[in-house]
Amino acid sequence: MLTAKQKRKTQFFKVLLWGILVVALYVGLYLGETPLIHWTAQGHWTFIGPIAIAFLVSFVHGHFTGEFWDVLGIKPKLSGGKK
Repeated sequence: MLTAKQKRKTQFFKVLLWGILVVALYVGLYLGETPLIHWTAQGHWTFIGPIAIAFLVSFVHGHFTGEFWDVLGIKPKLSGGKK
């Protein structure tokens, strides 16, 4: 079983890992913008590339955000759906 300190350290490294991946994806998109545009302009099935990239960025950014809020200790309020 992990101690509170070990758990916090693990959470921090998860945030750091996901954050590095998010930054790498955004830098890659910025630097590879022109080749990506030329590649997708060829037609056929190349339109799937930007869609796949959007899903990948969304997935990675979502994990980063979730881990970030966990490190800060902020959790969503669970209302149970009843008023």
